[in-house]
Amino acid sequence: MSRRLLIALTLLATLATAFAPQALAQAQPQVTITAPASGAAVPGPDVTVTISVSGTTLVPAAQATRLEDLHVHYLLDVDPTPYLSGTTPIPPGDPKIVHSGALSNTFSGVAPGAHTVAVILGLSDHRAVQPPVAPRVSFTVGGTPAQLPRTGDLGNPALALIVLGVLALVVGGALRFAVRVRR
Repeated sequence: MSRRLLIALTLLATLATAFAPQALAQAQPQVTITAPASGAAVPGPDVTVTISVSGTTLVPAAQATRLEDLHVHYLLDVDPTPYLSGTTPIPPGDPKIVHSGALSNTFSGVAPGAHTVAVILGLSDHRAVQPPVAPRVSFTVGGTPAQLPRTGDLGNPALALIVLGVLALVVGGALRFAVRVRR
């Protein structure tokens, strides 16, 4: 190995060691949807979505002056897939897509039924950061999600007693009729 190559490799190793901790300290930003919980039933018709953010500070979209000024996009019942590559900007003007620097957003007048909300972390030009940070949860508005009855589940106990009582009367009447016919 030549002396120049050895010096260059040593210098490169020194620089890599000096800058590695700084590169590791800059962790990927994270966004977590804290409400509604996945699978939750919410009363509606207004649904508030709250998030927690780590690894960055959000800037309101209208105040972003640098590309790295990050904000979030709340998407209600909108498929986030077309935006996750970071090449397609998330469009403004859709009431189901909110561009925000806030840690919560309330969607008003959400219809009863099943819904999904996604939150995409975006750059100031409304493209998703790469790799994408886009959690999503599904929830139901207007009551509890329908559940199939379990084996042995009587449901309403009063109704079960009424059905059993009617059944006993029918069987008892049939037995009395059978006894009369035999005589």
